[in-house]
Order: sequence, then C-alpha cells, then structure tokens
Amino acid sequence: MKQEKEMPFNGDFEDSEADEDEVSQESESEEEQIQVKKKKKKVVNSSKKLIMNVSDTQYPVVKFVGKMIYKFKLSYVPYLENNNWDFCWTDNAVLPETLSKMQPHQRINHFPGMYSLARKNHLGRNLNKMQKQYPEEYDFYPRTWMLPSEYGDFKAQFQKGKAKTFIVKPEASCQGKGIFLTRSIDSINPQEHYVAQRYIHKPLLIDGLKFDLRMYVMICGCDPLRIYLYKEGLARFATQLYSSPHSTNLDDVCMHLTNYAINKDNPNFIFNEDDKKMDIGHKRSMTSVFEFLRLQKQNVDLLLSDIKDLIIKTFCAVQPILQQNYTQIENYANNMCFEILGFDILIDSSLKPYLLEVNHTPSFTTDTPLDSYIKKNLIRDAITLMNINVKTKNDIISQKKDQMQKRVLTGKKTKLSYEEKKVLKMQAQKERDEYEFKNKGDFELIYPCDKSYDEYLLHAQKLYEDWTGANIRRNLKRDTISEQPKPQSCSQKPINNQKNQLYKHVQSKVNTNLYPIKTTKADQEITQEEPEQNIQQVPEPIQSQPQLEPDNFVTYEDYQQSDSLKDLYNFAEKRIPEIQLIDLIQFRRAESKQDNSSFQIIQMSQQNSLSNLSPLMQIKSIQDQKNEKKFSIRKKNKQPKQIDQEQLYFQPQSHYQPSIQQHSISYQQQVQMQNGSFVKPKVFSLKLQHPPKGYKLQSLPILMQQNYTKQRYEQGV
Repeated sequence: MKQEKEMPFNGDFEDSEADEDEVSQESESEEEQIQVKKKKKKVVNSSKKLIMNVSDTQYPVVKFVGKMIYKFKLSYVPYLENNNWDFCWTDNAVLPETLSKMQPHQRINHFPGMYSLARKNHLGRNLNKMQKQYPEEYDFYPRTWMLPSEYGDFKAQFQKGKAKTFIVKPEASCQGKGIFLTRSIDSINPQEHYVAQRYIHKPLLIDGLKFDLRMYVMICGCDPLRIYLYKEGLARFATQLYSSPHSTNLDDVCMHLTNYAINKDNPNFIFNEDDKKMDIGHKRSMTSVFEFLRLQKQNVDLLLSDIKDLIIKTFCAVQPILQQNYTQIENYANNMCFEILGFDILIDSSLKPYLLEVNHTPSFTTDTPLDSYIKKNLIRDAITLMNINVKTKNDIISQKKDQMQKRVLTGKKTKLSYEEKKVLKMQAQKERDEYEFKNKGDFELIYPCDKSYDEYLLHAQKLYEDWTGANIRRNLKRDTISEQPKPQSCSQKPINNQKNQLYKHVQSKVNTNLYPIKTTKADQEITQEEPEQNIQQVPEPIQSQPQLEPDNFVTYEDYQQSDSLKDLYNFAEKRIPEIQLIDLIQFRRAESKQDNSSFQIIQMSQQNSLSNLSPLMQIKSIQDQKNEKKFSIRKKNKQPKQIDQEQLYFQPQSHYQPSIQQHSISYQQQVQMQNGSFVKPKVFSLKLQHPPKGYKLQSLPILMQQNYTKQRYEQGV
C-alpha cells in the first residue's frame, strides 16, 4: 500500500461517517431497520476495507491515520460489545479475557499484564529484584522504595548524617500529579501509598534548563521478545533555571519537574510553532538534542547504546509476566498484540541515562506542529510494521478455513507435536523478519540483537516462579515421582504378582499341613554327621507331597522351615477372604490326627492291592478312586439354623482359641439378606472321606473364584 508520508495534519479530525452505526436506531419502522441492516451487511461483506475500532480512544491523530492514510472504516461501537473489527486502538489496558476472544487476524494495541511496567510500584519492585542479583547491570534507575511496605528502610535514609533529597510520587498517577520533593520523613504519611526515589541532583543541562527524553518504544512480541525503538522522540524542558535542591526551592516544581502538563501553564513556556524548526522552545525533538550534544563533542553513540541496553533489561525483568498473560496458543507469528510505550529517560552530567518511569498510554495530543508531525508518523509506521492489511487478513482466514475443512473430512482435530509447532514458529518468524526489514520505517530493531540477554531472562523467570509458587509445585512433583517406583508396562501385572505370591504362600501352608515331612532316624544321623553339606545343598522336595498339575498348584519347597501356626493365624487374620481356607486346613489336620490309624491301614491295603496289579490297571484304579470323591456342599438360599459351632468349624487348640471365637462371632453378626443369604461370601465346606494317596486339593484361586460366584448369585447381582 502506498502511503502519503507527508500528508499534513493540523491536530483536528472529524469523521463524516461517525454516526452511521446509529442510523438503524433513528429509523421509524422495523422494515426500514431491516433494510438498513441488509445494506450494511452488503457493504461490510463486499467492502475491501478493514474495520478499525476507535470507540475507546480520545486522540484525533489516531482516527486521522486510520481513516485518511490507511483508508480504514472506523467503528465507534465498543469493542467489548461487538467483535466485528479487524484492528482496535484503545487508550486503556487490555485484559487476558479480551485477548482470548479475539480472532487470529485481529490486532490490538496493548498487551495484557503491562501494568508490571506502567505502574510505578510494580516497576520499582521488579527492578529491585533484578538489582539484588545484578547490582552493577541494573544501576540505570534511581534507588527506589515502595511505601508503606518499605517505610522502615526508607526512614533509615534520613538518619545517616548529610541531608538527602527524595522525590515522592503516587504509585498510580501520570502527568506529574501529586509529585513533591522532600528532605524530611515527617512530610510523608506512613499510611499512604507512594513510590520514593533518590533525587538526581546533577542532571545534564541545556541552556541552564533541566530536561528529560520521551522515547517511544514499541514491543510487538513477548514470546520471544521483539522490541523496536523509534528514531524520533521528544525532549521536554523545565521552564525555570536549574539549581541544586535545598530547603528554599523544593516547592518549585517548574524547576525540578519536566512534565509537559506542569510546565505548559508557566508564562515562560515557549511553544514550537514550526515543525521544520525542532530545536526551539521548551519542547523539542530528540534528534535535535542529540545533534546539540554532538556539537558539544559528547559521545552520543555510547549514550544511545546505553539507552538501548537499559530498555532491553527493563523488558527482561517483566517478560515472564507478559508471556503468562499472552494466552494465544496458536498464534505462531506472535503478532496479535503490540504496544507503544513512553520511556522517560533522564541524563546526568556524566552522560549516564536513568530510567524514571514507563507510560503504557503515552499522550498523543497534538497541540503543536511538532507533536502532530512526530506522533502521526509514529502511529503510521507502527501500523505498517504490524502488517495490518486486507491481504494478511484473507490469508489467515483462508488457512483457518482449510483447517476446518480437514477436520470435517477426517472427523478429527489435528494435534501438532512440539517439533511441528517449533517449525511453524520458525517459519512464521522468518516471514515476519523479511517483511519488517523492508517496512520498519523509522523504527529500529533493538532486540533480538547480537548481545545475549538470556541470563537476565532466566533469572526473571526464576523470580516469577518463586513469586507464583510454580517452582515449589514443580519440585514437589519431581520429588514424588523420584520416590515412587517406576510403573510397569502393564498396570495389571503388580496386582497379579501380589495375588500369585499370596496364593503360593497359602498353598504351601496347605501342603505342609496335609502332608508333613517325616524324618527317619537314618536321616537324622546323616544330618548330624554332615551338617556343613546340608547348609550348602538345596533341600530336597517333599516326598509325601502328591505330584500336582502346574495349572492348579505352585510348589513351594522352601516352606519346609516354616513359622509356627500362630504366625499363620496372624497372616490369615489380615486377609479375610482366605481365613476360612485356613480353617479348612486346621480341620483337615485335626481330622487326620483322629483317623490316623484307620487312614494308614486303608492306605497300606490300597498300596498292596495296587502293587499286585499291572501298571495299566493301577492307573485305572486311581482314576476310579478320584471319581468316588464325595463333597458335602451347603445348599444355597437355605435358611440358617441353630447349629453347633463344632459342626461348622473345627475345634482349635487352646492357644488359638481367641482368634477362632472372634471369627465365629463375626459369622453370627452377619447381616441377612431378604432371600435368606448372607452378605459376606461363604466358603464351601469340603469334607473329604478317606483321601487317596494321589489326591489333588484344589488350589486357592479356584476356591476364591467359586466363592465369588456364589456370593454374586446369593446377592442377586
């Protein structure tokens, strides 16, 4: 777009189409309102103009640049109520919620979270934090105290001998309102909120007057930082000749303060009436001051280098805050927001720059030809640098439509990986660099630059995490992850392993109780003669244990040296589902003691009868014995009867009596269901009559499965 760079602006502008949005309200009939709306829709849809919302700005120069130079259609509907705009210029701060509702092609002239620089107390606090770590690098601003939180430290400054001068400012004010100088702590109310700074008593003077520089800095990206410095600015002069502060001239604000809002009402103030003569009056151009310093053989290049370094370090202190508030995740170009800031720089007699404050809404009033010229070109170059035009808007909208079409066809939302997002960011950044290099106007890119500021950015990030507690949560999460064992690939494996170990332990109890190890005298003599060999050798398997199939039984030879049955009870009482199986073991043990003689006789007779048969007949006889096994199982849904506990449970030994009684009492206290069954699962009462030698007892997993099935059936699940 070709722009008329020297289009004059006299400071006044009136938009002839400002009342177009209210035409529909003035129509008398509904039909006329509908027709007007249709016409407006057709105009908006067919127009190739962008819509610039200026409902929240008071400066005519902004409207002039948008309407006359860029041919934007100006909208006066509040931008928070109507989102039908492409570019918004507001004089107030922007919230993160506003940014989250914006479309990818929309642009706005403020960053959320810029209060961290614009508010004097936030700026002083952030710079003080950085100065503690880097005292020499962050010495570009006067020593600052936030009152009343640092009132004690500030009060101590008045007790160190020589009197010092301090300048006190309200923490949230502008245009020099409420600023005063003091040398006494009594003039400060300890309950009021102020920002106190050490007064720079040896400033650089031109024509005997104190001055400061209003430098325009544009930040057009926060992640990563992207900072531009405008080559032109304003030099604001005081209207009274300067003299060092003392008790008689502390109230002379026109001598110590350089604010234009304070000095313009002084009779000595000289206005600039010609934009071609920028070195006359009490408001001059910044370039004219630099030219004057060069004539005085001052090192202006070093001064500009220090000022650029000062600006970059200031942004480094608040970059994590800006990044956190910038909520646009898919904005790979990092260009939905930009902001023109006013940095107030004071230069001392040694040509060292000091940062006084930062204004997030610098004044764009144009009451002099110099203001009109500088501020008009500043706004024009800023809009050009942000690439706000119809072509860019259409490209972004077409990309968005392509993504929606792919999502409709595939039915899935494409999620990009970190590497893919990084590639897109690099590509968008490359395209942006190429465009801005050709269209930066009078702006100069000062960051990124050749000098590295990563150290300051990392420390600022650490300070932000300490302030928000993010590092504490991260460290706690890291500690918990390091303490916990690494999870297995299958989440079911740990549970199965625990169950298998439990079944293995209980099955070993069953085998050792039903088939105890019997040692002969010959074995005892061998163990007494060779004790050392038995320690090294692995114990032999139990001879009396029947050979069971691996599906139903897991061998546990190491259980020969087992603990007492008391430990078994302690182990079983903690596991209620297995308690009745342990009771069954004791029942088998007690029954085996009573019928030991008859069992041995029957076993010997069976062995003699089997020995006389052929091998084939022996196998057949064993199978017949297995088929003759009889089990007495309690019937389901049977009403409980008053029976003796001896029939239901075995009679344990004397030293195990308490645990068995507790179990029987808990059995009696079970809640009965409507169908007569019990809530807790019942175990089948297995009564084996004359078990053969090769009898195979069911393993614990099968018993538990049967109990679970019976429980579900009785509860009606």
